[in-house]
Amino acid sequence: MTLRELRTELENIITALNTSGFTAVEAGISEKLGQLSAAANDLGLKEGKHLVDNLITVIEAIQEGKSQADSGVVRLTALDFYVKKALSGSQST
Repeated sequence: MTLRELRTELENIITALNTSGFTAVEAGISEKLGQLSAAANDLGLKEGKHLVDNLITVIEAIQEGKSQADSGVVRLTALDFYVKKALSGSQST
């Protein structure tokens, strides 16, 4: 997977989660994010991998009733910022 493909996939997931919220997360989203986390790792994007992994963890916790949607929003916002700033081609975050 290329950096551009990773960015596009993450943007699509961020948009979907911003639209639907964390109460109606589509099936398979954690698996898809897991694949993107592995791709970020392969591309040497340690911070990106960390942010995706945090989002996976909070989505699963929300689904299990162990966390609130607000925690998901915080992690989603952090990932969104990363995607827009670090993966946009700019070298500074």
